[in-house]
Amino acid sequence: MIYDKYPEPPVSTVLIVFARATLDTEVNVSPHRNYANIHNLTVHNLNAIDEILESGMWNGKVKVVEAGSRMVEEAGDPFYKYYSNIAGGIVNFFLAKQADVLIGTEVSTFSVLAMNSRLYMENRENYFYRPQGLHWLTPPNVTKPHWFVC
Repeated sequence: MIYDKYPEPPVSTVLIVFARATLDTEVNVSPHRNYANIHNLTVHNLNAIDEILESGMWNGKVKVVEAGSRMVEEAGDPFYKYYSNIAGGIVNFFLAKQADVLIGTEVSTFSVLAMNSRLYMENRENYFYRPQGLHWLTPPNVTKPHWFVC
């Protein structure tokens, strides 16, 4: 969907925000027989994320990075390491607010909050992933924030 919307890269770096610790935990446990499909999808998604982190996007023209908790943990300060989840979320939120383009999912409070904040900053390049393709959340005629529904 991203490549359909942007055949040429709109940016030089992509920040990917996701719950790596949650995915890592799910991948490393034996799946319950009733949830084997979810486990397999999680393994596939994590492999896909790791691939673009290593190889980039748009045939390697665009670097893909993680920030958030991992960046805070690697910063070295024991105080922030202890609170890496919340501190990492704050880092990711401010990076998302400043991004040229933000693409997220509408069942994510993080995505909705960041996109609504960007609306008030007049940064309108905000999209939700949907099965039909990317949905532009904040075209020029939108004046009110998106109501989160899950």
